[in-house]
Amino acid sequence: MPTILKNIKPFLVVALVAFLIWFFSDLFIYISISVVLSIIGRPLKNFYLRVKIKKFQAGNVLAAIMSLLTILMVVAGFFIFLVPLIISQASLISSIDLNLISAYFQEPILDLYEFLNRYNLIDSNQDVATIIDGQIRKLMDFTSFTNVFGQLISATGSVFMALFIVIFLTFFFLKDPEILKNFILQISPDSYSGVMKMILSDSRYLLSRYFIGVLIEVTSMMIIISTVLSILGIHNAILIGFIGGLFNIIPYLGPIIGASIGLILGIIYVLAFGLFDQIVFTAVAILGTFAAANLVDNFLLQPIIYSKSVKAHPIEIFLVIIMAGKLAGIVGMIAAIPVYTVAKVIYRQFSTEKIVNKLERNVLDKEMNEFP
Repeated sequence: MPTILKNIKPFLVVALVAFLIWFFSDLFIYISISVVLSIIGRPLKNFYLRVKIKKFQAGNVLAAIMSLLTILMVVAGFFIFLVPLIISQASLISSIDLNLISAYFQEPILDLYEFLNRYNLIDSNQDVATIIDGQIRKLMDFTSFTNVFGQLISATGSVFMALFIVIFLTFFFLKDPEILKNFILQISPDSYSGVMKMILSDSRYLLSRYFIGVLIEVTSMMIIISTVLSILGIHNAILIGFIGGLFNIIPYLGPIIGASIGLILGIIYVLAFGLFDQIVFTAVAILGTFAAANLVDNFLLQPIIYSKSVKAHPIEIFLVIIMAGKLAGIVGMIAAIPVYTVAKVIYRQFSTEKIVNKLERNVLDKEMNEFP
């Protein structure tokens, strides 16, 4: 009986951890965000620790505070930049003259009506102009935006609580990077302590490379999209580039969502100022820019970030993301690569193929020694 308990103890620990993650899902999300921020902020902390002004040099606590403040200032800067642009878009939507749009597109609307009526796709008694006008009014209804802002205001309390928890945890993860590692080692069986140390060490190294790589990818996509659209003379180029780069966090599906939102923002400006003859150019410019930027991302950025940083083949990454999206939607796609990376590290440590493990171990050790 003791032997059976000893054998199933690891599985019981895994089951207990899985249950706690499910039961305290909100807290687990906060911890995950804090871990990611601490990983991104660790190079900042190392930089502040190395900086020396005359005889003054920052200690561990001060370096952690400065790193956290730097991250918060960057995030706050994004919001300060983004909120006025969103408000201006809401103002543009309210200024759109739907009657002017209907008058300008009257001939194409009549052609569309004849086409739909010819193939019995619409009732002959229905007026396609009225239908389209009604749909546009619903889409552009400003009350929908006020409802969204009302919901955001009602959720402010929860947001501030979540923000406080994330900031609190991030500070301590920066101050003491070993705190999470020590906790995991304490709940691990003594016989697996050596293996767990290797798993945690390898996972932290690979995830650090991955998250920093994703940050570089998102920033690069923002710059590329904003620059190209600005050169083409598209209004809202910076806002479109910011949103396009931000949604690029979602593998494969993100560029489509970003391009769709960018297209809507570009057309809103054209409609608000009555520049109806520029609709086609604006749409082609935005979609073409996103397509070109996505090619750069797929053939240059992603192979470096996904394949090299987490030591996985592109096909392997593609299948993992698709399966994760099937299981957990967009959240699953975002978390797929980090989770899979940790799973691979665990498998490698417990694998019976000692030769392969030894070769991989030597390569990884060499890279970890070279990693700053």
